[in-house]
Amino acid sequence: MANASPNAFGAQLAYPGRQTIALCGDGGYAMLSLGDLLTQVERRTPVVQIIFNNDSFDFVKIEQQEAGIIPFGVDFKSPNFAKVAEAMGAKGIRIEEPGDVRDALAEALAHKDGPVVVDAVVDPFALALPSHVPLHTVKGFTLSAAKQVLNGRMDSVIRTIGRNIRLV
Repeated sequence: MANASPNAFGAQLAYPGRQTIALCGDGGYAMLSLGDLLTQVERRTPVVQIIFNNDSFDFVKIEQQEAGIIPFGVDFKSPNFAKVAEAMGAKGIRIEEPGDVRDALAEALAHKDGPVVVDAVVDPFALALPSHVPLHTVKGFTLSAAKQVLNGRMDSVIRTIGRNIRLV
């Protein structure tokens, strides 16, 4: 967690002139990468950082659910990373609608005068699941969902099911 942007920054320094793209989670980016962004701005390092902004440490949440427990300590309110980037001297682009993805990414990839932060607001209820889900994962998710329902979190379970039913 939190290594995409620093690794991309290092790759850009090692191979200047090559395009460098980091795919980041919002939690990891907020924890580690904002400090690096200041250095990228100072060095005018052209790193494109795409942040999947779902207001959650989502992989940690999924690990908790796989273990059969109710997720805790994983939800937070992310800032508008595009505005934060601009305040720090980088180019900031925010994507809030799926139809804006193509143009926003084209703009980000065309920018060569320093770092770019693309703040992509994504569905917080979408699950990142592999093509094959092992039985122990299904059991853990089922146990976690049952515990959430019994603890008054039925709305969250219904939203998650509704957003992901197409995966079944």
